[in-house]
Amino acid sequence: MTAETRALSLWWGAATLVVYHVLVALLAVVFSPVILWRFTFDRRYRIGLRERTGVVPPTPADRRAVWIHGVSVGEVKAAATLIEGLRRDHPELDIVVSTTTSTGQKVARELYPDVRVIYYPLDLGWFPGRALDRIRPCCVLLMELEIWPNFLQAAARRRVPVAVINGRISASSFRGYRFVRWLLPQLRFLGLYCVQTEAYRERLLALGVSSDRIVVTGNMKYDGVLLKSAPDESSVLRDWLTRDGRQVLVCGSTHGREDEWVAAAIGRMESAAGDGVRLVTVPRHPERSTAVVDSLRAHGFRTVRWSECNAGDLPKLGNSAVVVVDTIGRLETFYGACDVAFVGGSLVPHGGQNMMEPAALGKPTLFGPHTENFRTDVELLLSADAAVQVEGIESLRPALLRLLEDRTERERIAHRAIDVIRSNQGATDRTLGLLRPLLDKRTTA
Repeated sequence: MTAETRALSLWWGAATLVVYHVLVALLAVVFSPVILWRFTFDRRYRIGLRERTGVVPPTPADRRAVWIHGVSVGEVKAAATLIEGLRRDHPELDIVVSTTTSTGQKVARELYPDVRVIYYPLDLGWFPGRALDRIRPCCVLLMELEIWPNFLQAAARRRVPVAVINGRISASSFRGYRFVRWLLPQLRFLGLYCVQTEAYRERLLALGVSSDRIVVTGNMKYDGVLLKSAPDESSVLRDWLTRDGRQVLVCGSTHGREDEWVAAAIGRMESAAGDGVRLVTVPRHPERSTAVVDSLRAHGFRTVRWSECNAGDLPKLGNSAVVVVDTIGRLETFYGACDVAFVGGSLVPHGGQNMMEPAALGKPTLFGPHTENFRTDVELLLSADAAVQVEGIESLRPALLRLLEDRTERERIAHRAIDVIRSNQGATDRTLGLLRPLLDKRTTA
């Protein structure tokens, strides 16, 4: 970018920021009663408030840092292989990971105990600039596509390079960005877009991003999911869950009434599936657990809440007991203990959840029709006959019954899924190669 072009971009960006801040101020006024109520009565909204205003731990004067931002759990997990690569190739760099959500914070701190984990600053006033001045990153890496105009403008003023990695832009987001395209000059401040697919590249081109800044690198998620086998705790859980000879169905990341629908399907197949099925359900949001327990009990199921279990002395489970996992960070461990995995957010119009997680653990994976947020994953798996998709609640029971009765079919599906993932690996190394010029260049803030 030439000096004249950079100056023009900064001027245009500043002009649109005025409009942006006016809109934000109007929204703040309209929703101020809701905001005040939540800050007063819900402590979750007060967690990390200092960091959200940019008061983050500073980088030591003799160190350089790279800042990686992922909104929530999915982006944080997808960054695992990149962080491992940075540790290997650039041990001199401090790594800072930021998230927007509290669940993302918890997972990031568990996965990366030796890096700084912070809350991403609110995109208001001087908050982003304050955070940038304290961290002094040599570059900022945004997982997927996280566009906050004020932050990007603050980074541009400080000449901090910003890149999108593992980029994706859904059809709905693309339509929204096209509608407000004139408000997005900040896209010019992103020097590199490493995107997952050619379709995402075409959408960015349509938004006016120059082709020389977009590279299709693939999805880093496929590099990370096979880094380890099922967690060690999975074997302990499996012994507990199968103690009475039952097969295990884990219903992961559920939304709405999915727990109830899967439990009803299991209840109708008990006599047909041999010794029966042990259902484990893991709500996407743990705060839903009480409602899930109440719903299951109303339909005649006994429930056992995982938070009430002693890991050293797990209780005996009755015939119809459903295990409700009401804590964060246990889904992968329970997936590792199952015979069949159902991935939630897919029987309701939510857009799906991560179906690659159980598939990569060698588990036959099933999901519903609503998978818009994971379209590429679904297409890869279904094209290789490496997963099962049902059309709705009515077809859930026969699909589950077929998988639970046919061990050979379960093994075939699981092996195909692992082959699909292996054939799509390599995105992390491609991304690291493209980032090398940014990581080797000092920031002139």
